[in-house]
Amino acid sequence: MSSQVVVYKKKKGIVRSSTLILIGFATAFFPRLLTYFGGPPPINFVHFGVVPIVVVIALLQTRVKNRQQIAIAWELIVGLGILLTCMTASALINDAGFLNIFLQFMLNGEPFLLLIAIVALPLAGENLKRFRSWIVGFCLFNLILAIAQSILLPVGLYPGAQGGQLITDNIAGVFASKGGSAGNYISCTVSLYFALYFFNVFKTVPLWKRIALLIAAFYQTSVSDSKQIFVAFFAGWLLVVLTNVKKPAKILMYIIPLILIVCLFYWALAYTDWEPLEPYRNFTTGRAEQNLYGPDGEATILKTSAFRVIPAYYTTPLNWLFGLGPGHTATRLGGWILRDYKALLLPLGATIHPASEAFWQIILGPAGWLSRESTMYFPMFTWVGIWGDLGLVGLAAYLYLSSIVWRRICVDDFCKFLLLSTAVLGFIITQMEEPGQMLTIACFLGLRWHEEREAKNTLHDDLSPPPLLSVHSQHW
Repeated sequence: MSSQVVVYKKKKGIVRSSTLILIGFATAFFPRLLTYFGGPPPINFVHFGVVPIVVVIALLQTRVKNRQQIAIAWELIVGLGILLTCMTASALINDAGFLNIFLQFMLNGEPFLLLIAIVALPLAGENLKRFRSWIVGFCLFNLILAIAQSILLPVGLYPGAQGGQLITDNIAGVFASKGGSAGNYISCTVSLYFALYFFNVFKTVPLWKRIALLIAAFYQTSVSDSKQIFVAFFAGWLLVVLTNVKKPAKILMYIIPLILIVCLFYWALAYTDWEPLEPYRNFTTGRAEQNLYGPDGEATILKTSAFRVIPAYYTTPLNWLFGLGPGHTATRLGGWILRDYKALLLPLGATIHPASEAFWQIILGPAGWLSRESTMYFPMFTWVGIWGDLGLVGLAAYLYLSSIVWRRICVDDFCKFLLLSTAVLGFIITQMEEPGQMLTIACFLGLRWHEEREAKNTLHDDLSPPPLLSVHSQHW
């Protein structure tokens, strides 16, 4: 009787922790949808307070004894501690506000925090299925809403396209924003990751349904004009292939088909009038007469602006090591959040650096016309922002934290693809710092880790011989 009571309490604790994690995830996944329909803008910051609290509660409640889970959690905690130390040092050197430290730490570290909590949960069996069902439900809702928007927005049955925005900007599922944002890119990325996860994991679902989900995600990406997502995903897939090549000679097996695909794509751009290729044609064959991509091309100079702007504000050799301070250059915080929420954040102690404004002067000036037509050429993007804010030391700290996930949590090629394609997106714009997208990735990584662990445990149980006690009892 007493053993039954213990088991009941343990299950109750598991459900409570996983439910809290889902609530924390929801606070980052749905706030844009709420503000789109009139919710107060500060609701976008709620998850910065909720997620850390949820993670702490989950860690305090967990009764996990598995050494691997404990080791991974502690390694990630140490990595986050190193990142926070670098941010604090950078802030002290550059007189950045305490709020800058907190917000930048959450933008960069929140996915790792959530991943710690998920890995530390004893998810298995029905608890794992329940947790997965909620994550799948959230992502499916985003995809269905985006498809509905693509149908209802053009006929005026869905609110949007305000303030000079294009309809495609508002085909963004739960990430749409009336004030203008990269919501369509975020939504498409989440939908494609979800469709790929569903296709690979839900093997019992009929193949045609899984393929239909993939087609729906590709449709959303196409109608929302999120072409850079295809570029990032293709590059991510190619990097995964290269990481799996054991013999260098085999690289030719992949390079040759790749060259053929690129040649076919270029031929289609140059010699066909296929309408879906028009967004790509605009900046390739459509502008062949302009100098865009050479060493002195307009696109090259614009995209690499950070390497001239940021060092121009260095006042000490320490800036090379620790940057200009969290939120002071080209990160999501410095480039957008502090600019859009200045009235709310400055009275709370946030600080703004002139380097961030220098980027906007370039973007809004004559030299920034390319970035206003396509984010592919945006001079503010995550990787250069981390370097600008935190310097070489801070960038190394973030890469070390990412390497822990690569080494300890990536259990298959899908996990590698999540990380590598996201890293590519980090070279386009600050999409790598979008909470809704990054927490979704953290959930998929955590799910795959638990699913693979459960599969190994099941296989081990199936291959194990029967207990000696049962054998003796049969002879007895």
